[in-house]
Amino acid sequence: MSFSTTPSRQTKNFIGAPGAGLKGALSALTLGRMGVGAIGVGMAQAAFDQACAYMEKRKVFGQELARFQHWQFTFANHAIGIENARSLYQKAAYRFDREGMADIEAAMAKIAGSGLAVDVARDAIRACGAYGFARHVQGEGHGLPLEAIYRDGKIGEIYEGANEIQRWIIARRIFGRGITG
Repeated sequence: MSFSTTPSRQTKNFIGAPGAGLKGALSALTLGRMGVGAIGVGMAQAAFDQACAYMEKRKVFGQELARFQHWQFTFANHAIGIENARSLYQKAAYRFDREGMADIEAAMAKIAGSGLAVDVARDAIRACGAYGFARHVQGEGHGLPLEAIYRDGKIGEIYEGANEIQRWIIARRIFGRGITG
């Protein structure tokens, strides 16, 4: 079987060069993974901001919830994670713009961003208690959208290639295809 590179009636409407479809598809996946990482960071930041605002005014045992060292350390760690994940998707985008390839960086950005969205939203829900799950709070007219962030963050771990697949892609680069399969 041979393939012609000259335009025919069937190929005149191609987007890109004939034979370059796989490269285009892989580039689209790379961009999608960077996007999932960026969206995850945005969701994590939103959950972080809402939980911190809540903890600054919610009083427990006569003091603001934010005064408890557990929550201080938990959200300090999340602040570090948000900055790290943000740097990963920006690095992936920068490398893609410069070199046209950033599959490993995009995989790392997707894992970091999507996982962080879930982790921060989960802890934000824990810190906010029932307010974290309530879509509507009687008398206040609104709730915190943390349950939606948690749910939407979870799907980020799955689409554009599940995070387990992303880890395998990274491992292949580290150890080679001969070892990882």
